[in-house]
Amino acid sequence: MPKRTPFTATLRLGENPLDAAAQSYIRALLTAMDVKRLDIRTVGRVLRCDLFEELGATVGHAPFGGHDADEKPRAELRARVTAWKRRAREHGIPAKPAIGGFVAANLALVGDLFGFDDTDRALLAFNVTLRASPMLRELAEAFGPASLGVAAAIVSVATDLPSADLRAALRDGRAVRSGLLRVSPSAVDDFGERIDLKDGLLDLVLTPRLQRETILARFLPVAPPSTLTMDDFSAVRDGAAMVRDLLGGALVRRQPGVNILFYGPTGTGKTELARRLAAELGASLHAVGTEDDSGDSPTSNERLSSLLLGQRLLDGSRAVLLFDELEDLFSWEPPLPWANKAHASSRMSKAWFNQLLEANPVPTVWISNNVDGVDPAFLRRFAFAVEFRAPGPQQRARMLDRHVRPDDALDAADVEAIAARYEVPAATLGAAVSAARLVSTDGRATRAGIERLLTPMARLVTGDDGTRGADFDAATYRLDALESPVNLAELADSLSRWRPSGSLGVTLCLHGPPGTGKTEFVRYLAHRMGRRVIYRRVSDIQSMWVGGTEKAIAAAFREAEDEGAVLLFDEADSFLRDRRGARASWEATQVNEFLQRLEGFRGIVACTTNLVDDLDPASLRRFVFKVPFGYLKAESAARLFESVFAAHLAQAPTAHERAVVVAALTRMRNLAPGDFAAVARRFAALGDTVTVARCVDELDAEVRAKGRTTSAAVGFAMHGEVRS
Repeated sequence: MPKRTPFTATLRLGENPLDAAAQSYIRALLTAMDVKRLDIRTVGRVLRCDLFEELGATVGHAPFGGHDADEKPRAELRARVTAWKRRAREHGIPAKPAIGGFVAANLALVGDLFGFDDTDRALLAFNVTLRASPMLRELAEAFGPASLGVAAAIVSVATDLPSADLRAALRDGRAVRSGLLRVSPSAVDDFGERIDLKDGLLDLVLTPRLQRETILARFLPVAPPSTLTMDDFSAVRDGAAMVRDLLGGALVRRQPGVNILFYGPTGTGKTELARRLAAELGASLHAVGTEDDSGDSPTSNERLSSLLLGQRLLDGSRAVLLFDELEDLFSWEPPLPWANKAHASSRMSKAWFNQLLEANPVPTVWISNNVDGVDPAFLRRFAFAVEFRAPGPQQRARMLDRHVRPDDALDAADVEAIAARYEVPAATLGAAVSAARLVSTDGRATRAGIERLLTPMARLVTGDDGTRGADFDAATYRLDALESPVNLAELADSLSRWRPSGSLGVTLCLHGPPGTGKTEFVRYLAHRMGRRVIYRRVSDIQSMWVGGTEKAIAAAFREAEDEGAVLLFDEADSFLRDRRGARASWEATQVNEFLQRLEGFRGIVACTTNLVDDLDPASLRRFVFKVPFGYLKAESAARLFESVFAAHLAQAPTAHERAVVVAALTRMRNLAPGDFAAVARRFAALGDTVTVARCVDELDAEVRAKGRTTSAAVGFAMHGEVRS
């Protein structure tokens, strides 16, 4: 049984203005009841109703079976009904219900606002009284499961209205279409579940001096104003402009059926844009179904009833409805074995929902975090859709800067560095700034404090702790320590002067063994070009759902285009494998998607791979620059040795030590810049100063750990004179 609304909160203790009406409805039901035609179980349920409690002891527990066993409870029920009606006459209970006072005025207001006819008004009055009177509800439910026809018959007896009119009203009357009454489709519900009031409506009806504004505030509160400007939505600038024109035209021309869909991950600004656009248009934005009568999340049926109510109550006004979390209207089922894709089943009739999207008089913005699996028949009925993606570094920098105060210890460079490193929603950035002030000694947010707070949150929200977006340090980068047959300095100089035009963009494939500097070279290029890097690993791209990888690839290209960034795909061989060896269709389609995006992209794309021979031949042809990277030669390794380990050495190496280092590095095979970085990180973690000999030995161990052999005794063991 659904919860009963605590309507008495609006009344004085013991006062119920609907008691008299409830007694009249009970009298009508008892008067029309034919005890002879009731089955024995119904007789027992009616006898146990509390309304007979003051009339004496209940019937004895005779077994229900046989003519004699049935007759005793029937006789007792007749006697009790007669006694109850006699007392009703003595107390002056009218045969026809009459609701007076402020409750009658409130019901009349509701009926006028929604254009109810006499049948809808009587239906609403009966159900309001039913919820306010436990005795009336108990009697109605004693008749057992109520089909639509039985429910209409019960109301017909109580209100003295034609049963046919009530059946029509329960199917498609304005009380139902407005969302104030809900009719269950179940065939086994008792009367109390078959017809139900919208949560909170009883409280309103029992509130003196009810006004239209009170109803709106309860069911359709005005959304708070946005704290953002249109500049904060540059990533969806064109879509936002189209939505503004559509909503503006619908408001001026009173055009029905205007529905807009905003979809994308949480924290991407969908609700904020709806608020901003409403303010731009001078329209009120009403949020649908934000909480139920108890302050909890409302059910999908409650939210739909609020939507219907808004379409009736706001028709003709300069207002827009906001329906957040569209996915709540669907049941998400696990993927089918042959589909590998989740499927969404509608909780409501497809025809009903389609009609709603085609005829709603109030323009509505719908918001969803996920539309995958939703029936295209629903989606194509939206007038327009805007896809939201996670904000790029530029957007994040603007959002973060809004939270920084003048007295905080951050400058513009700090803000940009934090925004580039942490791919988190705007709300997470704002929370980190506020928390950084709390943990600081002087109440000022610092870059270090913000990053300490953002690192675990970024790992929680995105799975990445910000290390892949770490700042590029041009001062310590050694381009001359890389090994490639391509003149990397000339390539970097040429690309630094590249500007987008109508021609094709720049595509690079950087290939070679792990740790040879491919990824860092792309970061260096982006630094020279004054662009940010959008970094995508295999885990960011590949999806367990069919089509998911292709969508992730497309989204990465769109984000890079919006940001004017360098797009870097690491370990590209994982999703660009030769299609001739594909065992499943999706292996080929993700290659096709990448190649199509690559051909049409006008920006800069770089792919790195350790397995260039595994790449699809068609993908290799589409890269303008193919840049091989190799292991270090002794001269390059020596230069890198001094620049990387200088901060960790107790003292600068002598000339003799330098010569020994070069000799040792010459004997090492398969030495890469990544080996130097790994050893340096190990030294930094220990926090100790080290000797030249220790550096060489650690490098040798790093190379051996890769499973490659080196020349025997390459360390300082053969040079005892310097191992002191």
